[in-house]
Amino acid sequence: MQRLGGAGSALALLSLVLSACSSAGTGGLPASAARSGALVGQAECNANKAAGPITFVSPFGFDASAGIIDVFAAQSLGYFTDLCLTTNFVTNSQDATALVSAGTATTTAVGSAADFMVAAANGSKITAVATYGNVSDYCIITQPQFTSLRMLEGHTLGYHFSPEAPDLEMLVAAGADIAKIQLVNTPDYDPNQVVHGHLDSVGCYQSNEPLTLKAEGAKFNEFTPSQYGVSGTYNVQFFNDAFLASHHGAARDWMRADLHAFAYCEAHQARCISIEQRAAQAAGAEFLVNHEQQVWALEAALSRDHTLPGQGIGVESQAEWQPEVNEVQRFKLATNLPALSRVENTTMVASLYRGRDLIWP
Repeated sequence: MQRLGGAGSALALLSLVLSACSSAGTGGLPASAARSGALVGQAECNANKAAGPITFVSPFGFDASAGIIDVFAAQSLGYFTDLCLTTNFVTNSQDATALVSAGTATTTAVGSAADFMVAAANGSKITAVATYGNVSDYCIITQPQFTSLRMLEGHTLGYHFSPEAPDLEMLVAAGADIAKIQLVNTPDYDPNQVVHGHLDSVGCYQSNEPLTLKAEGAKFNEFTPSQYGVSGTYNVQFFNDAFLASHHGAARDWMRADLHAFAYCEAHQARCISIEQRAAQAAGAEFLVNHEQQVWALEAALSRDHTLPGQGIGVESQAEWQPEVNEVQRFKLATNLPALSRVENTTMVASLYRGRDLIWP
């Protein structure tokens, strides 16, 4: 599932726009950002500059999710500039993966390894470099009368674009016959379509739709993969193949800056929410502070509590991905899946850590 954010078809390219987070006289950024390449040697700085602007496409607008809030924070806090990197933002694309695959943009994220593998199988020219948790953020919400997933047989289950592999695996683990469930492709991301009875159930993100419904006091049931022993992955960051091949060092430093900001945002949640809020305001986008605070609190915990053993946030492995690869094949969500060794770089982010500690210059 790719979260959709923003309205309209035009691309909102926000190049160094976080002016509300800054003091005057530093190009709209905090004082730390004015030190171009202060933390790297000249050769590394020159190579990073030669890579040109790295265009990040937010997969869900100004959502305070992992893989989004940290990027805005890295920009505002000057971490990219400290490593001689320039980052541009696209915040309302309807297909972030297509932009990165085409080379129009450089990097973005999808919700899971399964989502990534479906895109790669369909020909996207992308390489995954980081997975922010070995747990699924997906879920299924139902009307309150459905107290088990087996009860969905003979009823409707909504999905967006393509059913999510962890959701299908969860149904099987619950003993439901998927063939007896009416799967409905819905373009509507409003979870109230379940509350109001338009659908009996719908696939969701634990860090999005259930939070909205709880805030409204709505009655519903939520089912998660972990309740059924279904493993998963969460927030897969990837780069355009050609860029990664030509500018591996710049991509590596970009991830270093992003993960440094991720750690900062774990410790300073209110500050990072404020950074993204001001960026959203500068773009004229809606930003519901209370909701986004809950989103980031939940997702920060998902990453913090579900890393690979002894590893830092973002480090990924083929073994971690394999269960979802199997699900994609079993449920025929894609054919001709590429080998993981071709589309997953498991060494880049691992090289940024000593154990669980990120190496910051």
